[in-house]
Amino acid sequence: MELLPTHSMRINDWLGDYAMNLGRYQGAEEGIHGAVLARLADDGLNYHHIQHRVKAIDSLGKKLERRTEDGAPRYINGLNDIDDLIGVRIILFLESDIPAAMEALSGTFEELDHVDKSAEQKIRGDFGYSGQHLILRVPAGNPPSGCELFGGQRFEVQFRTILQHAWAEFEHEIRYKGIGPVPPEVNRAFTLASGLIELADREFDAINHVVALQRVRGEARSAGASSGDELTAAALREVLEQELPEHPRSRADHYDWLVQALEANTVYSLAEATALLRSADWPSLASRLRYRFPPGHVRAADDFLLEQWGRGYIQRTAHLSDDGTRRGKLEYRLRRLLA
Repeated sequence: MELLPTHSMRINDWLGDYAMNLGRYQGAEEGIHGAVLARLADDGLNYHHIQHRVKAIDSLGKKLERRTEDGAPRYINGLNDIDDLIGVRIILFLESDIPAAMEALSGTFEELDHVDKSAEQKIRGDFGYSGQHLILRVPAGNPPSGCELFGGQRFEVQFRTILQHAWAEFEHEIRYKGIGPVPPEVNRAFTLASGLIELADREFDAINHVVALQRVRGEARSAGASSGDELTAAALREVLEQELPEHPRSRADHYDWLVQALEANTVYSLAEATALLRSADWPSLASRLRYRFPPGHVRAADDFLLEQWGRGYIQRTAHLSDDGTRRGKLEYRLRRLLA
C-alpha cells in the first residue's frame, strides 16, 4: 500500500522544515552532549564511550514513511511525533552502572518516557536487543549549562553495556545492510548470542563485586599501593575502593584530577591523603547532600574535601576543571553542607 498523496506531501513539508532548522538541531545536540558529559563527570560516573548525532534527513524521511499494520501513517503529526531527532548513546562497562547514569540524567532533564528493552524481552520470553531508553526534554526553567537556548527540545538517550552494543551493532549491520533475507540459521545464532551476552553481563557484575570485596579485605593490592608514599591516581583509587566499596569507580582520568586537587591543598603524600580520606564520615556527608544514588569515588571525595576546607577549597580548585560551572556547583553544595 502506498502512502496517500496528501501524507506524502506533508512528509516533504516536514523534511523541508527540518532541513531549514538543521543548524538549530545541531546546536541543541552539542549543548545536550555537553550537559550529559558534565552531569556524568559531576557525579563521578564511569562509562566507556558516548555517541551523539542529529538524525540525517534521509533517515528521517524513511521513518516518517512508516505505517502501522493496518496501513495508516505511523507519524501523523510529523516531527512532533519523533523523539529521536537528537540521539545520545551511553556505552557503559557494567549493567549495574546503567541505573545510576539514568537517574543522573533524569535529574538534569525532564523525563518523558522510559523503555526497558530487557524487561520487554523477559515478558515475551525471548532474547534479542537489550538496553534502556529514556526520552528526555531540556527544561524550559533552569536548563543545564549550554542548553539555555533549547528549552523544550526532546531527545532520546540509549544506555547499553559494551557487550550489548557490540551485539546490536553487528546485528544491525547484518539485518539492515545485508543483501536479501536473513537465513533462519543466522536468526537462531543471533538469539543464542544474545542469551550468552546476557549471561556475560551478569557475570561481569559478579566479578566486579567479588574483586571489590577482595580489595576491601586487603586480598588484592594494586601496583599504585606498593609505590611507597607517592601520591598517585592508582593509590588513591585503591584507598577509595576500600573506603567506599559500594560506590561505582570513577573514570581513570578523574583519579588523576583528584591528585591535583589534593596537591592544590598542600596534601602531597599518600599517607596524608589516606589519613584524611579515612577520617571522613561518609554516611553523614551523604545524608546532608541527599544523594539520590551513591556517587562515584572522586565525586564523593570532592564533596568531602569541600566539607573539610570550605570556600578555600573552592578558590583553590575551581580552575582545575573544564566545567565552567564548577564554582557555582561547589557553592551550592557548600550551602547544603552548612545548612
